[in-house]
Amino acid sequence: MYFEERKNKNGESFYVAVERYIDPLTGKKKRASVVYRTNTVRARRQAERELVDKIDDLISKKQGYFQGKSMLTFYDLKNSWFDTWRTTVKPQTVKREELVTDRLSELIADDILLEKITPLLIQNCLNEYREKYHSTHSTMQHIKCTLNKIFDYGVLHNVIAFSPSRVVKLSATVEEKRAKKIRLEKKFLDEREVKALLSELKGSRNQNYYDLALFLIGTGCRIGEASALTETDIDFENHLVTIDKSLQAHDLKVDDFYLDTTKTEASERVEQLPEFVIQALKRVIKRNKQFDKHMENFPSEVFRKSDFLFKTEYGVPITSHSFREILGRINKVLQIECREKYGFEWIKNAVPHSFRHIHITVLRNDPTVPLKEVQARVGHVQVETTNGYTHLMSDSQEKSVEAISRFVEKMGVSESKA
Repeated sequence: MYFEERKNKNGESFYVAVERYIDPLTGKKKRASVVYRTNTVRARRQAERELVDKIDDLISKKQGYFQGKSMLTFYDLKNSWFDTWRTTVKPQTVKREELVTDRLSELIADDILLEKITPLLIQNCLNEYREKYHSTHSTMQHIKCTLNKIFDYGVLHNVIAFSPSRVVKLSATVEEKRAKKIRLEKKFLDEREVKALLSELKGSRNQNYYDLALFLIGTGCRIGEASALTETDIDFENHLVTIDKSLQAHDLKVDDFYLDTTKTEASERVEQLPEFVIQALKRVIKRNKQFDKHMENFPSEVFRKSDFLFKTEYGVPITSHSFREILGRINKVLQIECREKYGFEWIKNAVPHSFRHIHITVLRNDPTVPLKEVQARVGHVQVETTNGYTHLMSDSQEKSVEAISRFVEKMGVSESKA
């Protein structure tokens, strides 16, 4: 360390403490300095201390670029990852992941040193946990997914050289694969099943459920996106709907429902609407006005006033839970009466997400609709594309509108005016 006397533009003296250090990123010598005003022993010693601290900070900051935090145990790594990760996702996602991280404490002891964690240890821990609790394959996949995120975080922060969980493979049993296939197939409906389901919904007391089903089929929206819609989101003149929010209602009381962002950035979109959807929306708006008038004439504590489009008979927005309950009742009715009423056995389990699947399936089965158009329409990003389209010549979604309209015409849905 050395000291220099210098002068400013006014000719006044000031002093500089200078020291060189090795840059940990480049290995080259660099220069750091601290200014002090009086040339006294006390001032010089203070400048020395400040310069040492400054150089320590510079080196620590640059080492942080490649060395990361000091973490020794699985507990250290797990907590550091969770504290960082939780700021990037929604509250309900954090709640679900907290359940998994609690399981991890039993799966892998918190005090195990990171240097002792190997792929074999991970594999054995997963096997023991599954045998002990008879966990399903999907549960084990979720646990392993969380482990992957934790260890990837450790690799990124240079705490571990590689992720020991990445090379571990989970294999489902034949029975589990068969059961999963059956569960998926029960949610996905063919044309005759869609027709029967719509017929039953049309006969329900609250016709908003029927028009909601038509809206979901016609747009491919997620139920949370549809639940959040208000009349201001609909451009009737140009047949457009703006999807830019989602209603969060899971495990919440009605008065605690809140609007959140869509599932992903790609989910924010503008969709063109078929005529049958426009007519469904007009019917919904007409009913809502009738409900508002009824609520004014016959006030009750059970009624709620809101601007949401799709509402229950009490004025609260239709959520995934309430729609699932209606569909559950219809599933039970169809299991008993489908053969007599529609000529086939009902073996399906229709859920709100079934309508999104119907929409995407219809469009993907139509050779005139480009994959990119489907992706833009439903806000769904796929890593791998399955055709030769690299871009759309137009932002129009006319092909999608035509395809889904043809499908709904087969269901016998008319475009009667509201």
